Order: sequence, then C-alpha cells, then structure tokens
Amino acid sequence: MRLLVISDTHGHLDSSRKVIEERGPWDHLIHLGDSALDAVSLAADLSVDIMALRGNNEYPGAPDPKDELIFDAGGVRFFAVHGHQPDVNFWDRDFEHGLAEISRRAAEAGARVALFGHTHVPLIRELGGVLIINPGGLGLGDRKRTYAVVEVDDRGEAKAEIEEAD
Repeated sequence: MRLLVISDTHGHLDSSRKVIEERGPWDHLIHLGDSALDAVSLAADLSVDIMALRGNNEYPGAPDPKDELIFDAGGVRFFAVHGHQPDVNFWDRDFEHGLAEISRRAAEAGARVALFGHTHVPLIRELGGVLIINPGGLGLGDRKRTYAVVEVDDRGEAKAEIEEAD
C-alpha cells in the first residue's frame, strides 16, 4: 500500500500534479491543508480521489473539509491534522509540546501513524509509539518543495520517506 502525503500547496499546483502523475501509482492521496481548494482542483484535473483537511490559510470558495481525519490503510490506522490545531510551530519553543499533543491524539484514536503539515518543514519521527510525519510543503518557494511517501507492507509495518519535487 502506497500513500502520497502533501501539504501547504497554497495555490501552486504544478509540483503536485507532476508528483501525482509521474511518481505514482498511489493507493491513497492525502492533502493536509492549505489549501483544500487545491485538493479539489487536483482531484478534478487528474480524476483522482484525495482526502483533504482544512488548513489555517484557506481561500475563498474552498470546500469545508474536516479539521482531522482518521482512516485505515493496509491494516494501519492513520490520524491526520493540519498542525495549527494543535499549535505545532517549528519556529516556536513549544514545538515539542505540539508534537507530543499530536502523538497523544493519534494514540487516543488508535492510530500508529500521525500526519501533519503547517510548518512547511519535513519531519519523520517516532514519539510515544506513533510514527509522526510532516511532508513539508509543495507550494511556497521559500523552502525546498517536498512531500512524503508512506508505504505499508504486508505485515502492516509503515515506513515513510521525504522526497523532493523537481
């Protein structure tokens, strides 16, 4: 089972389209917010299903997606949130507290993998028995454009890699 996790496209869709089309196939596509409208556009343009979350910078006309998702893929439960709720800010001294809160909420949901965006900074870390993944961002030019590939093997083991878009 292969999942593409993207976040923070902020209206810049060229990298996302390229990753979806050229680096697939994907069993699931997840957009972690900023912007849910981008997820709708990508889904329509490419005829794919995308699970999407609400971010903290949504654009007028965006659908009203959920603040969090809980789903199963390949026998693994996933928990996903944009990251502004709980307040995870990479540049903030409370960053570790925010990660701990995501881990706690994921564990409460029975999830072994937690996905979040918001910071535009890629991260893969295990905390409290939960694999926490931030794909970085595909939309803003201030950092490298990155995304996450999560693979769940036949034994139900999840592993993740951060990859850079061209």
